[in-house]
Amino acid sequence: MYDLSKKKMPYLYLIDEAIGLLNTEIRLIEWRIKYPEQLKQRIEKQSLSPLYLADKTTLINIMEMVSGLFLSKDIVYQNGKPAYLVDLSKGFEWLFNIKISDCHQKHEDVIKRKPGKLTEFLNGLANLIKNEHDKKGYR
Repeated sequence: MYDLSKKKMPYLYLIDEAIGLLNTEIRLIEWRIKYPEQLKQRIEKQSLSPLYLADKTTLINIMEMVSGLFLSKDIVYQNGKPAYLVDLSKGFEWLFNIKISDCHQKHEDVIKRKPGKLTEFLNGLANLIKNEHDKKGYR
């Protein structure tokens, strides 16, 4: 049939597998087009948070909170182990209807900030709480 060396055979097998995967993906897309109602029902089952970020709030500010909670290890799983950065990020994504892409890189961006800006957003939140405390006359 074909004069194929043993070295080429594994590559041909991988190519066949890749073609098979592509054909499966094509079939899935065709089904989504043909039966959109089934897909829509699945999407509607996921509840969306009613909360959104104000326009002035940046993702890096949210990531500052996520990073602080991650480093504190105060957020844990049901088994008591500290939550992973990815899961904390996903929680905030759901909470505020946002997308934090590459949370590990954004975490590093927070950590490597200049000292004056390192916790700027968190400091602002702390100041708001202190001001409200003083305004209400608590000691």
